[in-house]
Amino acid sequence: MISENLQEKSASILIKIILCCILIASFSLVLRNLGHSKIHFWDEGFHAIVARNLTKHPLKFTLYDQPWLEYDYKHWGNNHIWLHKPPVAMWKICFSHFIFGINAFALRLPSAISLVLSAWLTFRIASDLFDKRTGLIAAFFQAFNPFLFASVHGYRFSDHIDIALLLWVQVSCWFLLRAIRTGKRRNYILSGVAMGIAYLSKSYLALITFGIAFVVWFVKWGKQKILTLRKSADGMDKVETEKPEDANSHEEEARIRLKDVGLLLLVGIGTVAPWAIYCLIRYPREYIWEHRRVLEHLNTNIEGWKASWDRPLFEYMPLFYPFFYAALFAIVLCLLVLMFKRWKLPVLFVLAWAIGVIVPHILAQTKTPSATMIAVPPLLICLAVIISLAWQRKDWFYTSIWGASMLSIVLITTLATRTNGRVQIRNVLPIDWIKSFAPFMHRHFWITEQLIGFGVLLGLFTGIYYLIRQKDWQKWVWVGVRYVALFITIFYTVSYVEAAYKVTERNEQIPLYVVSGKRIQQEMPKNACFFLDENRTGAHFDLMYYADRSTYLVKTTNEEELRNLEKKAREARQAGAIPYLFSVTETEYKYPLYIEGEVDVGGGKKQRYRIFTITETQ
Repeated sequence: MISENLQEKSASILIKIILCCILIASFSLVLRNLGHSKIHFWDEGFHAIVARNLTKHPLKFTLYDQPWLEYDYKHWGNNHIWLHKPPVAMWKICFSHFIFGINAFALRLPSAISLVLSAWLTFRIASDLFDKRTGLIAAFFQAFNPFLFASVHGYRFSDHIDIALLLWVQVSCWFLLRAIRTGKRRNYILSGVAMGIAYLSKSYLALITFGIAFVVWFVKWGKQKILTLRKSADGMDKVETEKPEDANSHEEEARIRLKDVGLLLLVGIGTVAPWAIYCLIRYPREYIWEHRRVLEHLNTNIEGWKASWDRPLFEYMPLFYPFFYAALFAIVLCLLVLMFKRWKLPVLFVLAWAIGVIVPHILAQTKTPSATMIAVPPLLICLAVIISLAWQRKDWFYTSIWGASMLSIVLITTLATRTNGRVQIRNVLPIDWIKSFAPFMHRHFWITEQLIGFGVLLGLFTGIYYLIRQKDWQKWVWVGVRYVALFITIFYTVSYVEAAYKVTERNEQIPLYVVSGKRIQQEMPKNACFFLDENRTGAHFDLMYYADRSTYLVKTTNEEELRNLEKKAREARQAGAIPYLFSVTETEYKYPLYIEGEVDVGGGKKQRYRIFTITETQ
């Protein structure tokens, strides 16, 4: 007995050490070049400027803090009052700015911290649902997820807004799981509060927690109804002969009532209500318009993001799970079959979470790349649980699923071609007829090929099992399959981590705006309005962030564009601004030169910039 306790304590300590190593390594890696100075136009630039402006007025969300030019409150890209996203994520960035100053490191640090916390939460959720081995595997894959790394560094069509949503959805799901297991009202309340904070990070996607709670309650209610009908039809004797774990295990695991689901939703609404009321009082037209646009994602083409049903599954989601996507897809399908065969809380919980995120995004007309990010934890848990069960039970079934999923990747990948150093997987079974209703499946048909390969291999393994199941040596076959699957998994895991490492290598710098921005703040008036002639889209956000002056991007390549510039300058002057032209080109202008300077941009190169005062012309 004493030796068993010592073994359990040793195992617990070892698990904590491994988890700490994973989290420390992830945090150390994601911090590498985190402070690269380029502010990315989608979406980081908007959130960076709004968060910076919050340091001056924490309850007033503005993009152009001083809107010298006329703007349309319906256009979130050049608005004054900016309610395009809820407040929590930008408050967190604002708080970081208060502590570390106005710089790109402070801008991204909340995302880096949230990444590590979300990986820890994945460990806790997976451990509570399944076992600690599953938790460690899932936490590892999330801690080094290349897409999440790119989001933290601002390179993706997402940044701290989506990372904050992911974190608070996980907090809400963790408390929900504890509530379902214990039945304690306190945990339902805490889950509702976290769901409300998730909503205040990125709107309605946070309702996934409510969806999970409703599904778990509905399944429990349905099982109770079925048991009642069986008792009525067959009599008590037949029901009593059932094994307790078959008849009652779900009811013992899921302590949830419909009023608990209602409490969760009401607490979430109560958490959101103060912000909604505040906005409706202070900025009603902006809030109502933005709220309406959020809902229109379901049935309207917002900003050109309309796509066919298959785009999330075959173009966006593979970005989240490089190397493993088809395997993960196949594993989820297998778990779905198992769940319908025997409804159990752990599998039900993760599948309700994952499918509850993916299906609405497939059905919505507007589809954005980052919208399924909150499905990352449950899908990685699905992958981890199959690996864990294959080693824990050492049986042919889970070993076959794991082995078939990994071998199918190798089978199709070996048919890949290499062009300019990049691997391109060509379609082995090109089928043009699917292009009309599933264009992205057609474009990335290698995913379907891997799924077909998985089905063939799983059928082959099943046949082998029935042929050799009576043999004494059959267990060694499955030991071999497990080690082959392990080798392949480790091989792709190395590439997976390497992809995350490469994200941190990019280190995109714009010293021009960092240096000139400081000079502008020291030497130029607060009511300066800048017009920037750089061709790069979104470059004005870099200057606006570092200089803290309203900046507009302009073109000055011909006389008509120059006249348009002077018209805008006149409008800004009438609004009380002093208009300046910030030039990074070699174009000669007739305006008086105000400031000229050079900035070392690295590699022995220097970049010149000039600031002209745009004077009134007669």
